[in-house]
Amino acid sequence: MKIRTSSFNLGIYAKGTLAADKLALVCPGLLDTKDYPHMRSHVEFLAERGYYAVSFDPPGTWESDGDINLYTTSNYLKAIFELIEYFDSPPTFIMGHSMGGSMSMYAAVRSDTVKAFAAIMSAPSFVREDNYDERVTRWQEAGIKLSYRDLPDDPAKKKEFRLPFSFSEDSRQYTAIEDLKTLTKPKLFVAGNKDTSVPVQIVKDAYRLAANPKELHILKSGHDYRRHPRMIKEVNQIVGNFLQ
Repeated sequence: MKIRTSSFNLGIYAKGTLAADKLALVCPGLLDTKDYPHMRSHVEFLAERGYYAVSFDPPGTWESDGDINLYTTSNYLKAIFELIEYFDSPPTFIMGHSMGGSMSMYAAVRSDTVKAFAAIMSAPSFVREDNYDERVTRWQEAGIKLSYRDLPDDPAKKKEFRLPFSFSEDSRQYTAIEDLKTLTKPKLFVAGNKDTSVPVQIVKDAYRLAANPKELHILKSGHDYRRHPRMIKEVNQIVGNFLQ
């Protein structure tokens, strides 16, 4: 299914009734798709709890229109805000995995319509001291970053992305570090104790500096919890308890 916002033609996965008085957005990680098992499960879980729940492919990826040059943090964030507007700006809960959780933080600090967020294995900044060489120095030298993602309906097959360095440049203007210190909206942070992509300490540090109210949960999981149905269910339970 596709919808046309003010700027983008976005592929979405949605559940629930449009008459719902609250919206939930579920944001995929870096170059991930709305059709991965965890994204779909979170959408379905939230719809069962009275939200009109939506996940989407960010501009320039998967089933959303445009080429890879359209895929930037700025456009991802713009798509979030345009989706909220498309659905008439009801009170919105936003969550995401990895970069999707970072986008959830960025949206929460910029929009009064977003009432709470959940960041699953996410950092408040894309470029950090621990990954600067990979995400700035080497990426700039190469000009592009080759990334591969398995297909949701056939994990043995891969989709190639050639992400230009302009993505890294654009992303460096975004960080939630200072905003988290004063943001008084409810915040949920989830880390994986075996996560090597976003180490648990990075999530703990974001939680520590964030203002109340806030919650932190540590999963016995690596970064790709979408590959484990039990972990997906556990994240749903944590989110459900948080929303109560």
